[in-house]
Amino acid sequence: MSVNELLEDGNIIAKLANRPFEMDDIAYFVPKAERSYNATWAKEIVSGKWISRNWSTCKYNDNKISNGIGKRISEQGGLIFEIGTGPGGGYMPHILKSNPNATIIISDLSPTIACEWKHFLDNELDSPNIFYSAFDFCDIPFSDGCIDVVSDGGGIGNAEGDKGKALKEAYRVLKPGGLLVTSTGFVTKETLASLPEYAQKVLKEKRLDIFDDLYEETVLAGFLKIDSIIDGCWYTNDDESTIADLARELGINLKFTSYVRYCEK
Repeated sequence: MSVNELLEDGNIIAKLANRPFEMDDIAYFVPKAERSYNATWAKEIVSGKWISRNWSTCKYNDNKISNGIGKRISEQGGLIFEIGTGPGGGYMPHILKSNPNATIIISDLSPTIACEWKHFLDNELDSPNIFYSAFDFCDIPFSDGCIDVVSDGGGIGNAEGDKGKALKEAYRVLKPGGLLVTSTGFVTKETLASLPEYAQKVLKEKRLDIFDDLYEETVLAGFLKIDSIIDGCWYTNDDESTIADLARELGINLKFTSYVRYCEK
């Protein structure tokens, strides 16, 4: 079906879903209640108004790299699926900055994230082309070959489950010729070697995943045309995440090399 046909039916997610779900403000494929271990973080997102703050950062800051990626995704056209949106929004704010009328599904494992984005964007854009859902993107609840673009601005890198499985799921739901735009950061061997031995030991024991650039997993997912571009770096001192918390406990400012990867099905 075309995007226009889906929009005419009024509920894109109902047409795409391959399993039952509960519909309220958003489509719930997970329980409405926030996971207990995530509750404190979710409350901080709401009380700290992270969503509006991050939207403003995107709107008023001229980040040429992210804006360029958002433009390329929006120009690809069709149905765009932002996975693991998070409080930062992934590439979604940059996509909508390029094209406020883009048809996009915003999703996250956290129902709080999906709801907060809906409440904010309903007032900010009031677009009929934006849809919201909560589910685990290591098990995407959509039919095969139904998405034109999967946009991943760091979601897979922060997956709570198997990152390789998340990449396979992204491949599965894409149409033939569809595009996955994915980015995350990883710690290079050179960066690891420069750290104190005690920090190296702890990181290897607790967060071995941060050293994987996911290239092999992307190939194994089925993507044949993969274009990787190193686009800079970031440091844990400037971040709010579990790995940033661990780095601070270790007394280090951990450098991540970041990339964006364009993968065609």
